Amino acid sequence: MTLPRYRQLAAALRADITEGRYGVGDHLPPEMELCQIYSASRHTVRDALRLLREAGLVERRRGAGTTVIAANSTPTFVQALGGAESLTQYAREAKLRVRSANPRALTLAEAERLKAQPGEQWLVIEGLRLASAGSGAEPVAVSTLFVPLEFAGIVGALEGWDGAIHQLIARDFGVQTRRIEQEIAAETMDAATAKTLRTEKGSAGLRTLRRYFDERDQLVLATDSTHPGGRFVYAMTYRLDG
Repeated sequence: MTLPRYRQLAAALRADITEGRYGVGDHLPPEMELCQIYSASRHTVRDALRLLREAGLVERRRGAGTTVIAANSTPTFVQALGGAESLTQYAREAKLRVRSANPRALTLAEAERLKAQPGEQWLVIEGLRLASAGSGAEPVAVSTLFVPLEFAGIVGALEGWDGAIHQLIARDFGVQTRRIEQEIAAETMDAATAKTLRTEKGSAGLRTLRRYFDERDQLVLATDSTHPGGRFVYAMTYRLDG
């Protein structure tokens, strides 16, 4: 099957970058010039450049054109979309860096997402998931964690914890998670989220909401995360019987 024209163009430009025709810090030709060089429409050129942006090879700024920022694509973070054990794997591979942790009342929008009451006091933890623990690690997701105040003591252990957050609650407070609800939605990223994830405002993202319930069906944890669409994949394998 023949690749769409914009994907062919993206592959050609990717090869030019990888082979050094355009080095890191160089500018790609303007859109109209690329149209002439490759006999392509402006729409095709823009779609090709979008793929390069999502791959982490270039960045575009108004008035500054398209600049090469990497010679090779950013590795894609893959998470298995399976049972609860896949969440533990994700927690171990995508390290959490806490940026803030404050008790406050839930907003109306947050309460609706959590299926909680507006104005309830929760510990709200803002964090960044990284592909590794190093200072230059690639961001995988921005995450907001909602923790009941009775479990607020987990904050001090978060940075060094090598597991899922609900397991930390179980260890420190003896409250076991018995049910997890997960919702995944495609969204465009706002300016602040895009900047943190080193991508462009309005680019595609995957927003994942998870709600954790104990044996009494009480909400003991919720996580709301946004991943850059070009660098994150959920993977699932189906096995057919017969």
